[in-house]
Amino acid sequence: MKKAPKTLSDQEETTSETRSDSTSANGSRETNPRDSILEKKTRLRRDLLEKRRTLPQPVQQEKSDLILKILLSEEAFANASSVALYFPINGEVDTREIFRKCVELEKKVFFPKTRGSDLVFLRARNIEELTPGTFFIPEPPADAECARSDELDLVLVPGVAFDLSGNRIGYGKGFYDRFLKDIPRHIRFGLAYRFQVLENVPSHETDVKTGRIITEDGAIDCLGEEGD
Repeated sequence: MKKAPKTLSDQEETTSETRSDSTSANGSRETNPRDSILEKKTRLRRDLLEKRRTLPQPVQQEKSDLILKILLSEEAFANASSVALYFPINGEVDTREIFRKCVELEKKVFFPKTRGSDLVFLRARNIEELTPGTFFIPEPPADAECARSDELDLVLVPGVAFDLSGNRIGYGKGFYDRFLKDIPRHIRFGLAYRFQVLENVPSHETDVKTGRIITEDGAIDCLGEEGD
């Protein structure tokens, strides 16, 4: 029997964060220092995804509404002409009201679409334009206007976990890390419920940090003295 395609959440255990153990000539297991980081990420991802999925929908909506209110008070949002959004899945902070507010304020809005192993951001003028694409996540039409990385004034980033330094754990496929490396850090804003923001999360040098995190309890500045 042919298996149904996997959704993004189904792939939590089959991510690009592959273990890199090797076996020595005498048969003993050699542990790569990266392994413990990947194991910690896997545990955190599993625990926080479960907590987020089981959050009652009215609570999710209440928290998302508060996050929108805080985002609207941010100077970076007020000054942005072009905003990169994501479509919410698996209990993520809901961005649909953010989209409507952007349209009302005549901001250009772009949603991600996968092309191979990379993300591109395509313009959407109406939320109904989005149709299920890779991992069944709604995406704009393939022929929609594509944003240049230097055109975006604000990138709103999803995540499973964040920490106070801006480190982020996603689903493990690396799409956002590859995209965000070309985006100035001060315009990378994570959106998360407060329980998703920890003091520290395991990270690797290839992970890309956010500059700010917006939660229902307020905004968290992750830049400190680091600048961009």
